[in-house]
Amino acid sequence: MDYVEARAALDRLPRLEVKPGLSRVEQLLDALGRPERSVAAIHVAGTNGKGSVVAMLDAVLREAGLRVGRFTSPELVDFRDRIAIDGEWLPEEAWAAAVARIEAALADVTDPPTQFEAIAAVAFEAFAQRAVDIAIVEAGLGGRFDATNVVRPRLSILCNVSLDHTGVLGDSIERIAWEKAGVAKRGIPLLYGDLPPEALSVVRAECEAVGAAAAPAVELPVECVARSWESARYRVERPGLPEALDLGLLGGYQRDNLRIVLRAIELLRDGGLNISERALSEGLRAARWPGRFEVVRRTPNAVLEGAHNPAAAAWLAADAETFVSDRPARHLLLGVLADKDVFGIAAALSDSFEYATFCASRSPRALPAKRLYEDVGHLFRRPAWYDSVEGALDRIVPDMTDEQTLFVAGSLTVVAVARRWFEEAP
Repeated sequence: MDYVEARAALDRLPRLEVKPGLSRVEQLLDALGRPERSVAAIHVAGTNGKGSVVAMLDAVLREAGLRVGRFTSPELVDFRDRIAIDGEWLPEEAWAAAVARIEAALADVTDPPTQFEAIAAVAFEAFAQRAVDIAIVEAGLGGRFDATNVVRPRLSILCNVSLDHTGVLGDSIERIAWEKAGVAKRGIPLLYGDLPPEALSVVRAECEAVGAAAAPAVELPVECVARSWESARYRVERPGLPEALDLGLLGGYQRDNLRIVLRAIELLRDGGLNISERALSEGLRAARWPGRFEVVRRTPNAVLEGAHNPAAAAWLAADAETFVSDRPARHLLLGVLADKDVFGIAAALSDSFEYATFCASRSPRALPAKRLYEDVGHLFRRPAWYDSVEGALDRIVPDMTDEQTLFVAGSLTVVAVARRWFEEAP
């Protein structure tokens, strides 16, 4: 089997259907000899911030001299970017070899695995085969019944909890918190970020029930003291941590993610990992993550920010006002998936943007641009719409002045298309 055949086998699997439960991924892992059991892991769950926390930890631990595996979703640059080892995507031949070993299990017509479950199995196989020192594994959806919850972590992380994927995880903070807190394991620290009270009580109860050590991050003092289009500087007041840190991730929400990462480093040190202050500083300075307040063009500026739920959209609104003080100089390009809180996302952005152009990605889950315009266009003073992301960019960008900034948001499927457009644009 070559990579093209492996991709075809994976693409035949359900991609949009969410099937909670671990039985299918365990069947795949049985066929591979249970590779996840030999992999030390950091398991990262949460509504927002997972990818940024993974990116920061990946950069720091590699700077500390460790061989690091990384599993994230969805892909943004290329299908293979979900699985990386030492910062390099898994080679095509390794994908092909792993898929070939589970090909029979993929053909289960009674209860076929999802594509996500199959890719998770490929990741664990790759990490075991390449003997990573540690794998940083991002949960796909929820946590308790997510395919990644087969890992044996040395640290579990819950970044935050807010309303998202309510059709699958439940329509209350308490229910979603219960799903995500399911990553807690006996005897393993569960590090958690700033949680609303109703989520915090659920998380603490889960830790007590399973015997996990609850480890809050909110008490660690971290303050953003400066931000530019290139980096953000933070002040930290904690023995054993650098007093000043430069971070390559610019969004205002990264303060909370940074706090989680710094507390994670403390816990990993307590567990025996040697992570110097130099590795911490240099790793955070080098950390990048596509589609999270990513500046892809200057003068005029263009920023990509997934912002696929109301909480993330509120952060984007605040950041847009911080970086671009003149409201008419901000232009929003928004595309949203139909199963998201479309009104909540748009409402969070409407006070910060006068110009809003609506579009749709090619995802089968995308809300058509005209429908998006009809549903929420009235929230903005100057709305417009185009059928495609490319069509909108073709019209907007050439007419921008050097003082303007375009913010592309609403879905990583939209951000992915926009990112390619800017890479290919003259």
